[in-house]
Amino acid sequence: MSLQWKRSYDLIVGDAGHGLRITETPDRPGLRVVFEITKTLRSSLNTAVIKIYNLSPDNEGKIKGEFTEVLFNVGYQGAALLVFRGQIRNVSTYSEGTDRITEINAADGERDSRKSIVNFTLAAGTTTEQLVDKVVETFESTKKGQIVVKDKQRLRGRVISGMATDVLHAAASDSNANWSIQDGRLDIVAADSTLPTEAIVIRDDTGKLDPPEVDDKGIKVRCLLNPRIRCNGKIKLDNRDVKLKVIKQRERQPGAKAPKKAPKSKHLARLDPDGIYKVYKVVHKGDTRANEWSSEVFAQALGKPIPAGRTAA
Repeated sequence: MSLQWKRSYDLIVGDAGHGLRITETPDRPGLRVVFEITKTLRSSLNTAVIKIYNLSPDNEGKIKGEFTEVLFNVGYQGAALLVFRGQIRNVSTYSEGTDRITEINAADGERDSRKSIVNFTLAAGTTTEQLVDKVVETFESTKKGQIVVKDKQRLRGRVISGMATDVLHAAASDSNANWSIQDGRLDIVAADSTLPTEAIVIRDDTGKLDPPEVDDKGIKVRCLLNPRIRCNGKIKLDNRDVKLKVIKQRERQPGAKAPKKAPKSKHLARLDPDGIYKVYKVVHKGDTRANEWSSEVFAQALGKPIPAGRTAA
């Protein structure tokens, strides 16, 4: 792993990966960029808020009226990796002191999730993955990614018609899986499985910033920004570092009536004996002119699968 210092970024705003390119390396300072990228393994789309400071009026105009896509690589010298790819939802410009800020709000899979309609017939014996292949064919930009499900053949043929997202919901639910679009690729991964990638080790010497905390939803840990941490992927922690997060019950206001039903007791999520946890959400934050450059990771032990469609948040 490269040293986690000397930050760099490579931001392309345009169409099909071509357009306005804004970069920064330790040797070549660029414009100030502030960002927050939220990714989950749910079908709700991954989002990015990217603020670019003091663009030229010409480039500002192109972003507002001409460009439609964002491709963003971040990291460290010699190791900037893709952290977000998606379509622009809206752009706003405003002043903050002496700075002029262009703020981009984007979502991964925005066009395909809203517009793709399927209409085809599946023959008897068709597998879940073959169904997914037919859906992906209707997408404009989203490609097939990792499909990790218990595939099964359908005994009867059937006609599939409707929104592509509804078909994916049904297929994922039938496999007790979650589907999501991750950097332009469709992933479907069973609730009790992970991507076939190595676990990212998070400890003091690999960039851990805060001790991991466990509550009723799982494990949360903050580390130096690491684009290699993926939803449905794995992290590895030292369980001896995990802190208990106090779960507070909602206090009743003076004079308020007692609830009809007693609140359900909350239990701490279990720890994996080997310290291996499945990532269900990650938030990357950065500011190229401030200290912020982190990944906040939310994960669970596989012994307690994340129910399909009901991810903790």
